[in-house]
Amino acid sequence: MTDDPYVYLGTSTLRNTLNMTDAVELDAFERRMVAARAAEGVPAGDFDLAHLRAIHRHLFQDVYDWAGELRIVEISKGWQQFIFRQYIQNGMADVHRRIVKANFFKGSSLEGFAHEAGQIMGDINYVHPFREGNGRTQLFYLKQLSLVAGHPLDLRHIDADAWIKASRCAHEAEYSPMSDAIRAALQRGASL
Repeated sequence: MTDDPYVYLGTSTLRNTLNMTDAVELDAFERRMVAARAAEGVPAGDFDLAHLRAIHRHLFQDVYDWAGELRIVEISKGWQQFIFRQYIQNGMADVHRRIVKANFFKGSSLEGFAHEAGQIMGDINYVHPFREGNGRTQLFYLKQLSLVAGHPLDLRHIDADAWIKASRCAHEAEYSPMSDAIRAALQRGASL
């Protein structure tokens, strides 16, 4: 039995607005709804926690009642524990402080942006403020940050396998794979 308030008792399926208890059906529904909301455009912001929450709320509002709310449980993937929930606000405040200090990376070279954004995104991934949907929320945040920095990123150019691997590495403060994934996506976009 699980003590996770986000799932239906006796399952690993997240509680959702349609009360779907089949994980495969929920996944398909979630993907459709998130794609539809993403097509509408995601909320802009100041690259702080409120901004990240607004993106999450927008993307997942049709699927989860808790969309945009900070998680109330500790979470991990495999052996990697994400930041303890009581430090989510501090973690994102540090990320925001660094982005503001760097003037949102305006005027940076492609290489410089990829390097700095890799560290930022790795740290946001470690903060992992939501029970589900962190990765997709982070990608839209990155897309907006890249636009402000002058290096527009088409998310279709992100290599999914490289991104997952980079996220695992960033968890151990090894940010170069994340920076490499961002750089490669930006270069793919620039070559088209």
